[in-house]
Amino acid sequence: MNTHYLRFKNSKKGVTPVIATIILIAGTLVLALVVGAYTFGLFGSNVKQIQLNSAILTSGPAAAANTGAACAGANFQLTLNNPGGTTEISALTLSSGGNPVSIPNYFNTVGGNTCVAVTLGTTGPSLPAGATTPITLYFGAVLTSGQTYNYVITFVNGQSIQGVLTAQ
Repeated sequence: MNTHYLRFKNSKKGVTPVIATIILIAGTLVLALVVGAYTFGLFGSNVKQIQLNSAILTSGPAAAANTGAACAGANFQLTLNNPGGTTEISALTLSSGGNPVSIPNYFNTVGGNTCVAVTLGTTGPSLPAGATTPITLYFGAVLTSGQTYNYVITFVNGQSIQGVLTAQ
C-alpha cells in the first residue's frame, strides 16, 4: 500500500474553526468601518463648496428702483467661486451689534442701466456651475461708514457663507 497517499489523505492541515471565525469577524468589522466612514464623511467631503473670493460692503443711502438708471446706494460687492452645480443666492442677512439690518429685497441691474427690485428668497442672483461670478447687491437699507456688520449669505443648495465686514 502506498503510505505516501494515506499520509496526505488523513493529514489535518488547515485553519481551525476558531481561527476561521475570528478572521470572518475581523473582516466584517473592517468592512463595516469602511462603509460607515464613507457614509458619515470621515474620508472628507466630496461636495464642492462655494467660496467667497472677495467682499466689499459700501455704506450709503438706501438703494431705490429706478427706470433707465443704474442702481445707487448701499451695496454688497462680492466675488464667488462656484465649483459645483448652478445655484442662486436665496438670502442675505446683515446685522450690527446684534441688531439686524432690514433687507426686504435687493436691487439688480438689468442691461447695465435699469435697477430692478427682487425679493430675496423668490429668485436670487444666479451662480453658474464651475465659474467665478462677481455680484453687486444694492439693497434698501442705510449703512453707516466705519460700522462693522456681520453677514450670512445663504444659497438655494443649502450652503451658507458668513463673515464680518466694515462698511466703507
